[in-house]
Amino acid sequence: MIGFEPYIPETLSELMDQVVPMMGDAPNFKYESGYFPERNIDTEFRALTEGFGNVRDKIGKDQYAKALDIAARMKALFLEAADEDDPKTMEGILLIHELIDIIDAARARRVKSKLKDDEGRVTGD
Repeated sequence: MIGFEPYIPETLSELMDQVVPMMGDAPNFKYESGYFPERNIDTEFRALTEGFGNVRDKIGKDQYAKALDIAARMKALFLEAADEDDPKTMEGILLIHELIDIIDAARARRVKSKLKDDEGRVTGD
């Protein structure tokens, strides 16, 4: 079997699609469906951090650094959490909301500035 390669988000909206479901998958990021058994906390956070790298120019240097710091703290909390009822899980989920705020702010700035996405539309991407 070929090793699992996570999809790396390329736009702000794809990054949001990566971040939001993390709330329900925390803290262990184990997927019971049987599909993609190689998906785990490491592959999820790789997709997250590389996705932020792909939109670095859109969110700005400072927000990019902040997002990476938040992601590192989130992962550490989730690795320490025993289960979804552990207070560290909630701390990590609150950090997910901070990432959502970073993405939302970047999208709002892009819409306000009427910056077009790759398809020539003003969508915030």
